[in-house]
Amino acid sequence: MSANANNGAATAAERTSEAGEAACPVAFSGLPGLFKPASGASPARDVAVLFLSPWGIDELCTRRFFRITAEVLAEAGVASLRFDYPGTANALDAPDAVIDVDCWVEAARAGVEAVRRFSGADNVVLLGFGLGAAIALKASPHVENLAGLALLAPVVAGRRYLRELSVWSAVVDEGVGVAPHMRDTAPGTIAGLTMPQGIVDTLATLNADAFDDNPAGQIFFAARPDNTADRQLRDRLAKGEAAIRDFTFRGYDKLVSNPLGQEIPADFLEAFPDWLKGLAAFEAPARHPPRLPAGPAVLTVGAVRETAQRFGPGGRLIGTLTEPMEGDTGTTAVLLTTGYDHQGGWARSGVDLARHLARKGVASFRFDSAGVGDSPPVPGRRAQVLYDEPQIADMASVRQYLDGIGRTGPAILFGRCSGAYVAFRAAAQDERWAACISVNPYAFRWLKPPSEAIVSSAPRALGDYSQKALQLDTFRRLVSGDIDLRAAARNIGQRIAQRLSKRLAPVLGPLLATERLERAVHGDFRALSQRPGRTCLVYSVDDPGLDNFHVHFGRQAEGLAAYPNIELHILPDTDHNVTPRASRERLFHIVEQAAASLSRTR
Repeated sequence: MSANANNGAATAAERTSEAGEAACPVAFSGLPGLFKPASGASPARDVAVLFLSPWGIDELCTRRFFRITAEVLAEAGVASLRFDYPGTANALDAPDAVIDVDCWVEAARAGVEAVRRFSGADNVVLLGFGLGAAIALKASPHVENLAGLALLAPVVAGRRYLRELSVWSAVVDEGVGVAPHMRDTAPGTIAGLTMPQGIVDTLATLNADAFDDNPAGQIFFAARPDNTADRQLRDRLAKGEAAIRDFTFRGYDKLVSNPLGQEIPADFLEAFPDWLKGLAAFEAPARHPPRLPAGPAVLTVGAVRETAQRFGPGGRLIGTLTEPMEGDTGTTAVLLTTGYDHQGGWARSGVDLARHLARKGVASFRFDSAGVGDSPPVPGRRAQVLYDEPQIADMASVRQYLDGIGRTGPAILFGRCSGAYVAFRAAAQDERWAACISVNPYAFRWLKPPSEAIVSSAPRALGDYSQKALQLDTFRRLVSGDIDLRAAARNIGQRIAQRLSKRLAPVLGPLLATERLERAVHGDFRALSQRPGRTCLVYSVDDPGLDNFHVHFGRQAEGLAAYPNIELHILPDTDHNVTPRASRERLFHIVEQAAASLSRTR
């Protein structure tokens, strides 16, 4: 289940910045980017920052971190650009393109020219995180007016990085519940993300010797505590003439372990802008007027066109419209974010699904909810945005956006986990949504907004607790203190209370809060069963949400018979995140068929 148990630092950081409007979507050299102009009271400075992303789950985790950092820099008068490398996140995939380290370095060089043009600043700082730091180091000799480098947890030893990635990939797969026989063990693969083969091949030749002639005069070096590789690279760079500002990256593990429950390092958000203000280039205002591109940020490849947009009140939300260039059926799928994953989705599933549908004639719109990914938060809302009612209310902005661009045909909502909850509730409340696909929803309604403890630790099925109680490994973890007994007891108690309430309902009826919830859920299903399109409930086999489903509809789903147009699908051999590629393809087929059915009803 989605989690965000430790948001204190991130929330404080976001409150210090009047984020308001989201960054401006741009397209340059065939790449999608987000430009954040200077927005402080002081004039724009003659230095801009280009963000260079890490790879894999680190990219997923740092998306929000990069956005918050860009907002803080904007308040200091520093513009910035963040973008996606070819073959990653929202970037297009050209089938015949050669994607290797040099390709990503060329993308960084194109980003330098773009951020100069957009900001009007002559001087540029390259900020690279993880593998992005290696890209920064390789690109830096080719950057004129390089004001400095910011290297965060840098990766410069390619072979060692691939080995570490393999180990971390196994940990992630086990953590999310991917069965051993379904795991992808190809080099560079992690969390269902497949590293381009060209990157794998060229990483094998990457080592610290490639960075001896770095031209940067100023370096901000964020080293992980007790990391030998970081220390060795720092000492190597110190042999040159660069002035190094050392920063201990104590919050690294809590930042990149999981986008759910991460902590944004508030001390970095103070130290990095402070270092920037000490650069000579910061003293002068921008040399030239900014030149933002006219019109929307549009990219095309093959028969697919993608347009990145700001939308919603004050332009505070970021989304991407994916359309077929020909054969458009008029149906639109709206793809919601899950937890704190950005619109690209876990294992890049949002991007892949959008392009799969476009090739079948179905347009889609994927977007980041407020406070998720590239969309800033809304002041005054709960820090814990998951399962929050305003997320459901925001779906009206999506409908308004689609109507405004002429996509007034039938639209289907798609979401997984917390996104499945929002999709289900929004579709049930607003008859303008023709159908809904809800994947692994933990709940259809809540008695009250869930606490962070509940969100971060979903109760398992009672049978699962019984099985695990008899396992030797569970006893060992209990003795070692690795099991949260309080949380386990709370979760077991919740499951027992559900079953007890179900038995008492015929006697006490609406006097029970759980019975009132039950009636509300069935009211939602009645509303959805009258829509023109299918509503599909999709569960991974043994998903924790199935226990709640059985409470409402019986062990054999017999209660669904009362609702035409409601379908139940069980995905075998997969996890809650639907990580294995084969499982995602089955899911995509379900969405495709539901969209096709909806198109035939027009």
